[in-house]
Order: sequence, then structure tokens, then C-alpha cells
Amino acid sequence: MADRPLSLGIASRRVLADVVTDDLREAIVSHELEPGRRLAEDDLAAQMGVSRGPVREALMRLEREGLVHIERHKGARIASWNKHDLEEIYSLRSVLEELALEWACKNATSADLAEMEEILTYYRRLPDKQRTPREVSKIDLDFHSALFKAAHHDRLFKAWEILRSQIHAFLVYTWSRDENVNKNYMPTWESDHQKVLEVVASRKLGSARKEIHDHVSRGFERVSKHFAEAPIATEPKPKKKL
Repeated sequence: MADRPLSLGIASRRVLADVVTDDLREAIVSHELEPGRRLAEDDLAAQMGVSRGPVREALMRLEREGLVHIERHKGARIASWNKHDLEEIYSLRSVLEELALEWACKNATSADLAEMEEILTYYRRLPDKQRTPREVSKIDLDFHSALFKAAHHDRLFKAWEILRSQIHAFLVYTWSRDENVNKNYMPTWESDHQKVLEVVASRKLGSARKEIHDHVSRGFERVSKHFAEAPIATEPKPKKKL
């Protein structure tokens, strides 16, 4: 018996949604689209030269990544974060990275280690002028994604993907504004991450937990001081009628 034809969507439309998602994500992470800003589907579609369908799909994806909030009857707006949000995200990141490092110590292959080493080599060969906060933050996230891949834990990797874009936005925002990070942290970035790679390569589970905990804690300290205690104000609430 012949299989019935499947009712699948048009492939080009799905690819177009990928492009729109990537472009919007980059604009949010780089703060070209600032936190709290409203996003109108019609305006975005017109500006990007696409229909509303790919824009709507892109916004839904970005909501899952924590970069966009979609509110009923109000549409979408860029997410904004305060110090409490960072505490939640980095406490979760610490737990996820500890598990990733533990599993990577057990499951990482030679190819996984080579991928992590390749990222460090890329940074090492990068001219000083190109070691911008935007570029190094991307390399940083690529390295940690390689660590999660080396764990060979599919559900753990999916959990990391939800946090990745938010963390990227934090890094670009704070590193671009903090001269101490540029002067003191950028030159030590490679050695800091080399220690993580060495833990995985040596399979030393005992030191893995402390190494990644300290690594994430230092990252939180660099980022958190740039965010206020209270949420960023977006729009005033309407006054109640008496």
C-alpha cells in the first residue's frame, strides 16, 4: 500500500523564519533593539521585507529563548532584566554547567575535546583589535555550548539553549560598558577556559564541580553590578477609574 503524501509546509518559509529569528536575535543581543521596546508584527514585516508569518514564528521562538515577552492583546516586547532575574538565571546556569561538566568528564570524545580546543585556538589567534566584547562573548558562548555538547545529554543541552541567548545579551551589554572587564578579563579569557577543558580532558570529577562553580560565580559578579534591583520601567500602568 502506497504511503499517502504528507501535508508539509513550504520549506522556503521555514528557512525565512530562521533568517528573521537570527536577525532579530542579533539586534536584541547587541541592544540595537533595547529592553522594554514594543515590537509590532506589521512594522517588523515591512522593515524586513517579509510577511507577518515568519515574523510571528520568529517572535514565538525568541520568547522560548527568554528574549521576548508576548502578551495577550498587547503583542510582543523585548525582555528586560533586573538583578533578581540574573540571580535566577545564573543560579540555574551553575547547576546546569556543573551537570554538563560532570557528564562531559564521563562522555566527552576526542572530537569533543578537539572542538573545545579549536575554539580556544581561534581566540588565541585573534588580533587584539578584534577581541571586542561582542566577538569574545560569542566565542565564550560557543565554548560553553561545546561543553554541553560534550556531555552527550540531549535534554541538558536543550535546557542550556533556553539560557544561552539571555546570557549572550548580558555579556555584550555589560562587557561593552565595563573597562575593567576589557582590561583585566579579556587577556585572561583563554586561561580561564583552558582550566575547564583540562578538567574534562583529565576526567577529574572531584575538581570539576568546584571549577565550574567558581567559573560561573565570577561571571555573575562581572555582570550583576550593571543591573538594577528593580525591573526596567516600560510603560505606565493605566489609572484605575473611581
